[in-house]
Amino acid sequence: MSAFSERLKQLEWPFWIGVAFFVAVIFSAIYLTLAASEWLKDKKQLPIEMLVLEGDLKQVDEKAVLKALEPQMQSSFVGLDVNAAQANVENLDWVYWAAIRKEWPSTIKVNLVEQQAKAKWNDDFLLNHLGEVFKADTQKLDMFLPSLNGPINEASLVLEHYQDFSALLALHKMKAVALTFTDRHSVKLLLDNGIELKLGRENWVARIKRFLEFYPRLATQHQIQYVDLRYDTGFAVGELKEQQDTTITG
Repeated sequence: MSAFSERLKQLEWPFWIGVAFFVAVIFSAIYLTLAASEWLKDKKQLPIEMLVLEGDLKQVDEKAVLKALEPQMQSSFVGLDVNAAQANVENLDWVYWAAIRKEWPSTIKVNLVEQQAKAKWNDDFLLNHLGEVFKADTQKLDMFLPSLNGPINEASLVLEHYQDFSALLALHKMKAVALTFTDRHSVKLLLDNGIELKLGRENWVARIKRFLEFYPRLATQHQIQYVDLRYDTGFAVGELKEQQDTTITG
């Protein structure tokens, strides 16, 4: 055996010892990391001790929020899945938006923004301030909501028209309580005094103005059931008692 081979053989042992040591360090680090992770996730080690609800809550049921968070609350402070908790809360009635954050060492804060209901939609749903459709229990509502009906994909447009018409009517101390917007974009408007305005498919604002111009005189002469404004220059009046039409041009 040559001197070079002998020298190479002597170097092999330290090399493999170093490799074994390095592998042992890696496995030890992995084990310690996993052990630490499990310890942090253990509810007994870092329990969640306080849950704080923030926001102006009128319709949201606080008990429902607690129940929605119950699966995540079984974890530790570190192990709580914020994204899953937020998704659960945002699925609740009347919740528009939720933000959940951890506050060391044991507090979870839930900030909620409620839906702002502006109208009933197609009998079974509600519209928020953006014209977005949502479903919620209305039993706790203590405010009037107009009833809007229209094509499913045009909710925001229907709400926009209703708000425009309402602003015009309010100038004359009148109020719309319902609006129907058909698939062919024909509009019917029900006022709080029981009068129905048939506005047709165009020139809605101009036709409402025409009604408002003649209404004081009409109210003294007729018991109005509806006013059909689907004419270029006039309108027809349907009366409650006689159930007959009176056509007026102007």
